[in-house]
Amino acid sequence: MKRIMKKRNRRLKEPFRLRAARAARGAARVLAFALPLPLLAFGSWWAYGKLTTAGYLSITGISVIGAERVAEEEVIGLSGLKEGQNLFSFSKDQVISSLKANAWIESASIDRKLPDRVVIEITERRPAVFVKTDALYLMDARGIIFKRYSAEDEGLDLPVVTGFLPGRLGEREEEMEGRLLELISLLNNRSGFNITGVSEISVDPAHGLSIYTLDEGVRLDIGLDGFEEKLVSFERILGTRDGVLRGIEAFDLKNHREVVVRFATDVVKRGGEANGKEG
Repeated sequence: MKRIMKKRNRRLKEPFRLRAARAARGAARVLAFALPLPLLAFGSWWAYGKLTTAGYLSITGISVIGAERVAEEEVIGLSGLKEGQNLFSFSKDQVISSLKANAWIESASIDRKLPDRVVIEITERRPAVFVKTDALYLMDARGIIFKRYSAEDEGLDLPVVTGFLPGRLGEREEEMEGRLLELISLLNNRSGFNITGVSEISVDPAHGLSIYTLDEGVRLDIGLDGFEEKLVSFERILGTRDGVLRGIEAFDLKNHREVVVRFATDVVKRGGEANGKEG
């Protein structure tokens, strides 16, 4: 019986020392990448601990910028920051969130001034009108009802918006509210007859917007558009009376080319584009 002889693998094998060296180099590369990670994490933790407990970084002063209606002391109290506290021991986001708990504060920023000071800058809301529903509220020029009026808000001299139902407050997609904001913006930015001469703005879904003048309480029915042209027509007619509103009950300005002036006893039509002459 013939013996089957297996051929030997005559290929030269790589020496063991070379293979071991290559494996060692690979392991070294892995360790060179992996070992610094925990060391780096530990070093960061250690450095943060030292930073937040260092005595020379203790707060010695807190400044407030932008506070007008909200007292500086109240702003500092809301922030929760105290002198003697470490400059890096608080979260800016948490401080800002605490500050905005005050309805008057619209936005805020915190700036650390090395080595020992903090600057708080706030932006206060600017109320544009009162809104009267179940109570009296403050609304800014963006249509945000931000607080209920209280005795602390004395000194505000603003027109009152009437006609909104409580359930509709804040529904900015509503056409009436959008038109109201447009009118308020116009009155705030125009010369001549402007927001300072307005005592009330009435919102009526059927008839649109009406303005009541501060002088004599005359009603200006202006609808839902073309506010600038209508107010110009009102000013032209008023100019023919030397600015006197006494004896007038209302102006129908819905068609600014043919303004209807309602007096206490009769009605006279005047052309808004004809310099106040009778039409």
